[in-house]
Amino acid sequence: MAEIFDYNAIGKELKRLRTEHAYTQEQMAEELGCTPAFISNVENNRAKLNLRVLAYYARLFHASIDSILNAGQNKIEPQNASEILDSEALEILHQFPPAEQEQIVHVLRYIVSLRK
Repeated sequence: MAEIFDYNAIGKELKRLRTEHAYTQEQMAEELGCTPAFISNVENNRAKLNLRVLAYYARLFHASIDSILNAGQNKIEPQNASEILDSEALEILHQFPPAEQEQIVHVLRYIVSLRK
């Protein structure tokens, strides 16, 4: 199973690094070519963290990517891990048109039937 990260904790770590080094969200946004709202959303787990943003914070603030990710590693309660995976699966499924969603569900049902 893939590692599960607490993106709230990672966002807080990104914000901590930024504020500790006296950078504003506006400065970060300008450097990354995005909006301050996006930076705020990443730091507050309202937008997906991407590798470009993660690498920029790490490079700018002389932190390792591992140290940033470790701020949120395995801090999710086990009962919440299943809920997070459920939510992620639905989010992915909803990216497909309804006809393809039905096909995906059909394949998943087939996989489940093989496990019995």
